[in-house]
Amino acid sequence: MQEKMEQAESKPFDDWVLYITNHFTHLVVEAQTASPRYHLARKLSEKGQRLLVYCPIGRHVGSPFRDFVTNLFPRRTVSGNTVYLFPPVIVSPASVTTPLTLVMGTLFILAYLTLTRIKVAAQYSTTILVGSVAAVVRMRRKIPLVANYGDPDFAREFGLARKGFKFCEDLVMTRRSADAMVYVDEVVGKYIADNFPVKDTLFLPNGGYEAGFIPPSPESQEVVALRRKLGLEGKSVVLYAGQLTSVYRLEILVESAPTIIGQVPNVRFLVIGSGPTLPTLQKAVRLARLEEYFIFTGSVRYDRLSPYLMLSDLCVQLLGDWCMGTKVVMYMVHRRAIISGGGWYGQYGEFLKNGDNSVLIPSDKEAFCREAVKVLRDPERRLRLGESAWRTVSPYTWDAHAAETLRLLRRSAGSS
Repeated sequence: MQEKMEQAESKPFDDWVLYITNHFTHLVVEAQTASPRYHLARKLSEKGQRLLVYCPIGRHVGSPFRDFVTNLFPRRTVSGNTVYLFPPVIVSPASVTTPLTLVMGTLFILAYLTLTRIKVAAQYSTTILVGSVAAVVRMRRKIPLVANYGDPDFAREFGLARKGFKFCEDLVMTRRSADAMVYVDEVVGKYIADNFPVKDTLFLPNGGYEAGFIPPSPESQEVVALRRKLGLEGKSVVLYAGQLTSVYRLEILVESAPTIIGQVPNVRFLVIGSGPTLPTLQKAVRLARLEEYFIFTGSVRYDRLSPYLMLSDLCVQLLGDWCMGTKVVMYMVHRRAIISGGGWYGQYGEFLKNGDNSVLIPSDKEAFCREAVKVLRDPERRLRLGESAWRTVSPYTWDAHAAETLRLLRRSAGSS
């Protein structure tokens, strides 16, 4: 009986779900279809849910000029039972026009819903920023809303940007526009509980995997060939895979390298990804005369990352605030030993567990050097960390993400 009730709760709506997202604004175009926001929408659609995927702040397609011109014109694309809708908005570098863009995006979706008379059962928003659009739709159209808080921007925005972000938070949560909140990090969950009158919350990590996925063996032909191609045979590999932007403290890798090399002479640092800080990072490596020890691959498609991850002895995440992130979940799915650095490293214990499924540290050179050397010198510990990481993340397939999201949407629609 319980199983039948759960199946009914996760059944798609007959009407549409308005899915408000910003993942098409990712500066690395290839990463737009690697985002958890993309995968959740894809899986909801596969389950038979009709989706109106709305992108109120436009999309990134290339240069700033191309972005500006492309976003001046509305676009509607149909793919199966999913409709992608882009409003006419004004975008500019450094998000200068974001407030105007949000206003334009809000007016457009309200007009679209009125003119098309499309029947929307519920709405889901992927970040607090675009959640502000969904909140206005909730107020005007009475459509139930489940909002995902997204990244911890409350700790990353300052000055006028922080005031604007606080306005979005209040619109979504203080005014109770959201019927339920999803959080991707337990510290973010505590922030919501401590500061806003939200009763219905759900933790879902910002990452997942396809049911049945098995990573390639480190000794598989593909991984062995890649190891040979990159010159990593017989090397201990420290790997970072993801964006290269100012949010990430990757300078710590370069600063720590001489000390780690002195204690683990065969170590190599494999950096996978692209972004605005890549030239700065490469320059720092050259100035430190560490070219022999660092390998920069550039962007690698998400669906081709697995062999690269299986080259690693240690995977890293280095931030100024949280220790979570899509890449951490990806490392866990591949059963890798993880060091994750962030200012909140001491506030975890539910999903991330220091010393059990990960090593959590402050993002500084001394801590990283100390813990990286320990992990690299202890293969049994690496195996234990990786297996525990897998046990932690294994329930969170994309199917499970979609089922939990549908259950929350149905519960919200039922209580409205």
